Amino acid sequence: MQSQNFFDIISTLAKLILDKRCMNNMTETIPKFPNFRPFTMNDIAWYYDYYLEQGLNPYVDIHPENLFVWLNINDDLMISELDGDIVIRYTNVLNNNQTNIIPLSNSLKNSALEKIFSYLKDNNLLLELHEVPSIICKELDQNKWLIEDDRDSYEYILDTNQQSVMEGSNFSDRRRDMKRFERMYPNEVMEAKYYKHVDDNVKNAFLHHINTMPFNIRIESSQQNLVEPIAIRKNIEYSSIFHKKALVIRINKKIVSLSMVSYLDDNTAAINHLKVDYSIKNIFRYTIYQLAKILKEDGINEMNFEQDLGIEGLRTFKKQLRPSRFLEKKIIRPRPQ
Repeated sequence: MQSQNFFDIISTLAKLILDKRCMNNMTETIPKFPNFRPFTMNDIAWYYDYYLEQGLNPYVDIHPENLFVWLNINDDLMISELDGDIVIRYTNVLNNNQTNIIPLSNSLKNSALEKIFSYLKDNNLLLELHEVPSIICKELDQNKWLIEDDRDSYEYILDTNQQSVMEGSNFSDRRRDMKRFERMYPNEVMEAKYYKHVDDNVKNAFLHHINTMPFNIRIESSQQNLVEPIAIRKNIEYSSIFHKKALVIRINKKIVSLSMVSYLDDNTAAINHLKVDYSIKNIFRYTIYQLAKILKEDGINEMNFEQDLGIEGLRTFKKQLRPSRFLEKKIIRPRPQ
C-alpha cells in the first residue's frame, strides 16, 4: 500500500513537471508587450493552468472558454507577455466596440499599469481599463490610479446548497413557488434532463432557439441581442472540446428551458445562455433550482451567473436570485497629473 502511494506521488509530480514544461513552451511563443499575437485554440490548455495558478478563478469572463467565445466575437482577441504575466487585448462589443486591455496576474504591479497606459496613449486609445478583477488590484498605488467599481461587470455567484435546499425566510416565497410548480407539472408531464455531453439534439435545440429568439427591444439590450447568437454558435461548435454540459427541461415533450453549463474549476460552474419559455410561470426559477440540485450532487458548490451588463431589468432579476456573493471588477484610470 505504501509502495503504491509512493508511485502515485511520483506519477503526480511527473505530470506536474510535464504540464509546467508544456506551459513554459507555449508561453515562450507569446511576444513581449507591447507586441501581441492572436489567442488561439492551442492556448486553451496552458492558459487554463495559468488561470488556476494565478487565482483568477472563478471569474467567468477570463476563463479560457469565455475568452475564446465572448471576448473574441470580432476574432481579434490578442495576448502579450508583460514582466512574466499575461495581458489580453480585445474589442469590447458590449461597450461601443472600445479596445480593452486586461492584465492578468496574481497581483497587478504599478509598473505594468504604467507600461499599459503608455501604450494606450501612444495608440490614441481611451486611457482606462475595464473589467479588471478586483482580486488582483490590492497592491496598486491609489495615489497613482483612480480605481472605481465596474458594477455593470460584477459576476453573480449563487450557492448550490442554498438554491437547492431553500432554507430560511429569505427563500420562503421560492419554496412555495417551487412546490406549486411541481404540483402543476408532475413527473408524468415534465422531464428535466442533464446532458454531461452536448449531443446533436441539444445543439439543434439551441440553434432552433437562435432562429426563433424573441429579441429584447430595450436599447441597452440591443447589442447583446446581436452578439449572443454568435456566442451560442461558437459554444456549440466547440462544445466537445470545452466539455460543455446542458440542462433541458420539457413539459409535455415540448422544450421550455435550455441552459448551457461550463465547469470553471472543481468548485464552480458557469451558467451560459439560459433561455426559457416565459409563458410557463416560474420556469426560470425552477431551472435554477434544478441546476443547483444537479450541480450540488456533482460536487459543485457555486454557480456563476455572469454579469448583468448594467441592464436595469436584468440586474433587478439577478438580485432577486439571492446571490451568496459577487466577483467584483474595477475600472482603472491614471490620476490627473
